[in-house]
Amino acid sequence: MRGTVVDGAKKTIFIYSPDLNFCFSLSMLFQDRYNVVTTTNPGMLESSVGEYSADLVIIDAIPSDALVHRLEELKARQKALPIIMLYVFSPKTMVLEGAMRRHVDAVFYKPFETDAMSKRISELLPPGRG
Repeated sequence: MRGTVVDGAKKTIFIYSPDLNFCFSLSMLFQDRYNVVTTTNPGMLESSVGEYSADLVIIDAIPSDALVHRLEELKARQKALPIIMLYVFSPKTMVLEGAMRRHVDAVFYKPFETDAMSKRISELLPPGRG
């Protein structure tokens, strides 16, 4: 990921997913409108607010206590950072979902409509914001 070139005229979306193919698919979906940086390494999420100065983060992960803690840390470092969560709904994760929703701006259950997610990203990253 070092040496990634970004277009200063575009906003940057940072995507984490353990699934490389999913990262690639989302990257292809958004690359015409945004700089897209992807990783399959959850430890790299901190880079989204550091090295890459992301304007929005998309996290594809199973809800867990560790994930809630990571979300808290991201928001503590950059309070205004929009975060979108993607995961498969499960009744087992309802308590964790409540904790996560306090730190994220949107949740999409997989499978999700790409148009709905694109619309939400546009709302979170209006052209004039920067």
